[in-house]
Amino acid sequence: MMSQKYDASEYDKGRREDFTFWIKESSRIAGLNQNSKILDLGCGTGNYALEFRRNWSSNSICGLDPDSQMISQARAKDADKSINWCLGVGENLPFHSQSFDCVFASQVWHHIKDRWRAAAECFRVLKKESPLIIRTLSHEQWKQKTVTQLFPEVLQVELTRYPSDEDFEDYFYKAGFSNVEFRRYEIEMYTSPDEYIEAAQKKLWSMFWHLSEEAIERGVRKLLEYKRMNPDKPIRNDELITLVIAWK
Repeated sequence: MMSQKYDASEYDKGRREDFTFWIKESSRIAGLNQNSKILDLGCGTGNYALEFRRNWSSNSICGLDPDSQMISQARAKDADKSINWCLGVGENLPFHSQSFDCVFASQVWHHIKDRWRAAAECFRVLKKESPLIIRTLSHEQWKQKTVTQLFPEVLQVELTRYPSDEDFEDYFYKAGFSNVEFRRYEIEMYTSPDEYIEAAQKKLWSMFWHLSEEAIERGVRKLLEYKRMNPDKPIRNDELITLVIAWK
């Protein structure tokens, strides 16, 4: 699924989103209930799969990721061992056809190599009239992100990596999905300069994987100057998200 890898031991430091909000929103859109079967595609260390479990205590949840260290971290966080953790990739899902009531994928699709094949696989494992829900950023949202002002090189990299709305429609209609819709969200958030600096220097966010050390250092200098001029003042860093919903 990915050529570069996150450091599983550091992964959660870079995840500050409101997991509860996104799981409740996705559950509402998909019409999930206690009997629903859910796949968290590209589950990482299991944050979303575990939140699905907290919201739907009796349903069947599977978390799938290509990285064995991520899966190990997820298993360690799953105290009651109630989630099925699997190694695998989106292009070749190890499940029977029509197995799931919802496939959920947060910040995953830009990592997938063969996106058309992954779309076809998601279509195959979904039950009829069930959704694939992808949490991502649109190209317009990337242009508004604060990080692109601090690290300008990020923008062109992410516009290349992240699919456009038209790309998503191409993947999913060709796979056989009946409808594709886009829902935009803007949630007020703040990030401290120190959090930005740690994320950049440790490359906790995949956007930094593709930047030169010089580009990262230039951004860090901007952050240090901001911190000097604005002690104890965080930087406005709204969460801009698109949910792409493809209905089978």
